[in-house]
This record gives sequence, structure tokens and C-alpha cells, in this order.
Amino acid sequence: MAKYQSRLDKRSKKNTNKILNIMIAVVVLLILVVGGSILIGGGNDKSSDTASSSTGNGGNKKASAEENKSDTAKKDDEDSNDKKAADEKEDKKDKDEKKSDDDKEKDLKSEDDSKLKVQDGDEPNVDKTVVHPDWKPVGTSQSGEHVSSYDLGTPDWNEKVKALSYATGIPENNMTVWYIEGNGSPQKSIGTVSAKNDSQAYRVYLQWIDGEGWQPTKVQELIENDKD
Repeated sequence: MAKYQSRLDKRSKKNTNKILNIMIAVVVLLILVVGGSILIGGGNDKSSDTASSSTGNGGNKKASAEENKSDTAKKDDEDSNDKKAADEKEDKKDKDEKKSDDDKEKDLKSEDDSKLKVQDGDEPNVDKTVVHPDWKPVGTSQSGEHVSSYDLGTPDWNEKVKALSYATGIPENNMTVWYIEGNGSPQKSIGTVSAKNDSQAYRVYLQWIDGEGWQPTKVQELIENDKD
């Protein structure tokens, strides 16, 4: 009986150990499952946060790019408007200057030819002398103290040529300027000119008027060109 009881105790103990081992295995398995779930869930949350952060940054970059594009377009519009305003101002200035030149040209051509005085020459090589009481200064772009220039292409030279053309009626683009020289004073000059392909030469006397330019005072029709 004692031997049977001992065998029974052994079997009972063995069953108990088996049950304990099974329970331990179950507990370990549960721990692994729960731990794995936590790790996987944390990884997904991190990925989600990363994706969300990435999406958010992408949105910020997109917004920033659009703002930069808008600022650039706005600056381009402002530059375009400024350029347009500058061009319009320059055009208006050019038109005003052209109108002023046209008005001066019109005034220079408005003299009454009936007032023109023609006299026989009383000097050597002078056939006729012509004067007009309404001859005007041709205008000037110069300012300050006037200094007469005899250098080709200078403003003062060009204004002398304009006055020679005005007095003789020969267009500048069809006029040969043979000589321009002083006439005893920095404010007086004499020019000798003729029309191209024409042997008739003229000697023109000019007087400088402050702020108004060169004014013809007398034209002499020469017998022969003494500056050729």
C-alpha cells in the first residue's frame, strides 16, 4: 500500500510539473506576443509620425516655393511697371523736344520775304548783300558762359551750321561748309557755304545771343568761292 502511494505521489508530482511547465510556456508565449505587438505597434507609430512629419515638411516646402514664386512674380510686375513708366516718360520727353524743335523750325521759316533787303555788293568778291530784320537766333542747348568752338561736331559748331543753313535756305544735308572762322570777337563768326553740286557760295555773318544761340545778321552772295 505504501509502495502504491509512493508511486501515486510520484505520478501526481509528475503531472503537477507538467502542468507548471505548460503554464510557464503559455506565460512566456503571452509575453512574447504582447512584447512583439508593442514593438510592432511602436514601429508603425514611428513610421506614421515620420510620414506625417515628411508630409508636413513637404507641405511647408510647397507653400514656401509658392510664396517665393509669388514674390518673384510681384517683383517682375513692379520692375515691368517701372520700366513702362520710364519708357513713357522718355517718350514724352522726346515728343516734347521734337515739338519744341518743330516749333522753332516753323518760326525760323515764318519770315516775310517781302522784308528781305538785297543790296549790291560794296566789297571785293561780293555780288550782293542780303539782310532780313526778322532773322532770329536758332536756339541752343548750351548753358553757362558761352565759349565759341570751331571744332567739327561740337554743339557750338553744329549750332553755327544750323544758323548758316537757316540764313541761306540751304538744307544742312545738302550744304557744304567750306569754312567757319571768328569775326573779331568770341561772340561773332563768319561761315562760307554753298549747296552741293552748286558753285554759288555765300558768306554768312553770325552773332551770338546769350541763351538763344547764333543769329544771322548778313548774307553775302560771293562772286567766287574764296574758301574752295
